[in-house]
Amino acid sequence: MNNIANHIFIIGMMGSGKSSIAPLLSSQINIPYIDTDRDLIEIMDAEIQDIFQTLTKQKFYDLESTYFLEHVKGKQHIYATGGGIILKQPNRTMLQNNGVTIFLETSINILYSRIISDHNSNRPLLFNKLNKDTLKEILIERKQHYIDCADIIINTDNKQLNTIVQEIIQSI
Repeated sequence: MNNIANHIFIIGMMGSGKSSIAPLLSSQINIPYIDTDRDLIEIMDAEIQDIFQTLTKQKFYDLESTYFLEHVKGKQHIYATGGGIILKQPNRTMLQNNGVTIFLETSINILYSRIISDHNSNRPLLFNKLNKDTLKEILIERKQHYIDCADIIINTDNKQLNTIVQEIIQSI
């Protein structure tokens, strides 16, 4: 499996499974993974929600983009990206030109269900206003970018994590 050129980028909405899939895929194909949100939490020594409130949404996306664009210049990794990584053109260009990009497509109902059941969830865009309409607005804003960047689209609805990982391995 290590003959894959460059990086593997996992993109999709919050709740699509990026942070769960990346370590499983990493252990299966022996490529280290990076969870960009977790790295930013570590770097900033704060939760994403607090970073959003301190920096503003736009500044957070700028920080995320700078981190991502610099880190991708390094050795091969699997990236569990933040859901908004596709909002900036330089990031989309990087996703399209530096590896295999996998869009974990997930329905609104499943996303909502996963996020609601994640009691440790720090979803800054949904802070204090979690509902399906807000989630749907975010998906509508992003979906075409996800599709445009994706080399592979995997629907995650009602699938076990290991099944999704096997689909990814077969597709790459």
